[in-house]
Amino acid sequence: MTTRDTYNNINILHVKDPATQTGTVTSNTIDMQGYRSLTVLVVMGATGDTLSGSIYWTLKLRHSDDDSTYVDCTVAELLNSAATIVVNSNSGDQNTFKFGYRGGKRYVKAVITPTGTHTNGTPIGIVAVRSHAANRPVA
Repeated sequence: MTTRDTYNNINILHVKDPATQTGTVTSNTIDMQGYRSLTVLVVMGATGDTLSGSIYWTLKLRHSDDDSTYVDCTVAELLNSAATIVVNSNSGDQNTFKFGYRGGKRYVKAVITPTGTHTNGTPIGIVAVRSHAANRPVA
């Protein structure tokens, strides 16, 4: 039954290797050509720093028509209730955060930005799941 088949209908891209980060993290480019849907997963491990109102991570998506000039996605271009996700508590780490992209641009990137001094860092990895492919099954 193909209506319940995600295995042949999604394409998973590993767009940022998991690694402990102390500075800005930008994913590889996600090319939407041939796909109509995108979910971006930001996987965060246990932070080595105490997160707070002055030490935190901000997660967002940016998009572009030319893979050169990127702008922040607005909430209208996302399925999320906000354009950014802020992780400012240690109870918020060790989670997977997701963005649903519905904008119309060809190229998308995830950007995770630290605020404050992150001395020990946080493990972060990023995965993109493209779906609703023009040609199926997806390889």
